[in-house]
Amino acid sequence: MPDSAAKAAYADVADRLERATALPRTAFADPAVFAAEVEQVLKAGWLPVARESALAQPGDYRAVDLLDTPLVATRDADGQLHVLSRVCRHRGMPVVEGEGNAKALTCPYHLWRYGLDGRLAAAPGMEQSTLFDREQCRLPAVRTDRWGGWLFANLDGTAAPLAPQLTALEARLADVDPASLVTADIIDLDSPWNWKLMVENFLESYHHIGPHAASLQQTNPGLGTWVRDTGALSTVLENPPVDGDHPPFVVAAIFPLTLMFFTEGPARLGVWYELDRITHQAFRLRIHLLADPQIAAVPEFVAEYRAQVLAVHNEDIPACEGVQQGVLSPLYTPGPLSHLEAALWRFHRYLQARM
Repeated sequence: MPDSAAKAAYADVADRLERATALPRTAFADPAVFAAEVEQVLKAGWLPVARESALAQPGDYRAVDLLDTPLVATRDADGQLHVLSRVCRHRGMPVVEGEGNAKALTCPYHLWRYGLDGRLAAAPGMEQSTLFDREQCRLPAVRTDRWGGWLFANLDGTAAPLAPQLTALEARLADVDPASLVTADIIDLDSPWNWKLMVENFLESYHHIGPHAASLQQTNPGLGTWVRDTGALSTVLENPPVDGDHPPFVVAAIFPLTLMFFTEGPARLGVWYELDRITHQAFRLRIHLLADPQIAAVPEFVAEYRAQVLAVHNEDIPACEGVQQGVLSPLYTPGPLSHLEAALWRFHRYLQARM
């Protein structure tokens, strides 16, 4: 049974950091565990859908695929944000792809047209159907919440309100003010490894001493990092600089899937790692480069920032690919976690609780 496999995979997550280990092979290799994670972790949690700045104007939309659910985030003519199914209520054709601005969402198959709030506005040739009811043929809406400039969706509709659970995280990031940052550019990458490996790699800077020895280790040494407790739903990893000539940066996560990074120098910069089209052993990674609007408007700066972020992620790719190969080995046995990996333990505790 999927539930029993998932419970077994997380049964040995320790209640104290000093007794914590990495996750077992089944957490990465067993499709039944992933199936349970989809239902009990991902669909039950708050998943980021879009930056509000990407939906700034009435008519703006952004299509996304969360797990097996094609969605579209919209801002309607009244300025209200929505997350809707983008599957036509007629025969199942997606009504929109990509992102842009439109007055309506029109299915390309039979031209059923929907408002940006999901209401059906037109359906040619349906006059003789005794079953057709325009009011009953709207695009289904998904429950939403907003925080820090992100629009979130909860697919199963059961999650507790988001903001009250993030007061400590909001206080820590007050000076960064992530809601005021805009997306300057997006880097798209195929990522052939389990989604949890991306979260784990993102949440520890211990590996600065390895893959980033010539880059981040020189400015923000891995052995000097530490984790701040911000509650059960989030975590913060502090990255102090080696000296006063370099800025600190902060890594943060809202479980299960919102991964953020912010510099704390004169230039306010950040990244959002968006995990899209997640399957058992792969996902599409979209790295959103976040910046103050004035900085985002300077093409030369954005190009330089893109190159820097991509260079660091390119150092991470062999590590993630290597760990993916290693955790699938029948001979893999999880080892003890370092105190520098406290954020991983907090993530594992979250998963255990959800299971």
